[in-house]
Amino acid sequence: MSEITVVTGLPRSGTSLMMQIIDASSIEVYSDGKRERDINNPQGYYELEAVMGIAQDNSFLDDAVGKAVKIVAPIITFCKKDLNYRVIVMRRNIDEILMSQEKMLEKDQVSEREKYRTIYGFHLKKTYKFLEEQKIPFLEVQYSSLVDDPENEIKKITEFLSLNDKLEDLVQVVKPELYRNKSNEGIQ
Repeated sequence: MSEITVVTGLPRSGTSLMMQIIDASSIEVYSDGKRERDINNPQGYYELEAVMGIAQDNSFLDDAVGKAVKIVAPIITFCKKDLNYRVIVMRRNIDEILMSQEKMLEKDQVSEREKYRTIYGFHLKKTYKFLEEQKIPFLEVQYSSLVDDPENEIKKITEFLSLNDKLEDLVQVVKPELYRNKSNEGIQ
C-alpha cells in the first residue's frame, strides 16, 4: 500500500525547498504550477490549487497516492483519514518566518508580530495534535539545519522516505544564498 508524502509547515518555513528536494528524487511531485516562481521563491512554490479548498473537497488526495504534495499547517487536518501518509514538517525560527512573510507581503507588520506568533503557534499545535492522533509518521526538519548541513539533513530525509536516490543529487538542490531572512535565535 502506497502513501502520500505530505510536506507541511507554516508559510515561509521552507516547504518549497523541501518540495524541490523531493522533485529531484524518485518521488513524483503533485503540483499544478499555477503559482509561478517569483523573487520570494525563485525556484518555485510547488503548490496545488486544490489544496486551498481542502476543507470543502479533499478528493484530490486520491490522485496524490504515491506522490508528494504540499499542504501547509494547519489545513493538513482536513486530509482524508482513510489514506496513508508520511509527513515532513518544516520548522523555522518564528522571527525568520515573520520577517520573510512581511517582506513577501511588502508590509511592515512589526506591530502585528505577536498576534501572528500566537496564531502560528496555534497552527503548529493543531498540526502536531492531528499527526499524533492519526498516528501518522512524521519527520521534523529544521530549515536552518537543512541549509547549513544539507548532506546530514537530506540523509535523514532519504531514510525517512526510503529513497534510493543519490545523496549528492539531492544536496545540490539546496541553495544557501536563498536563505535571506536570518535570525540569531533558535527555533521557536
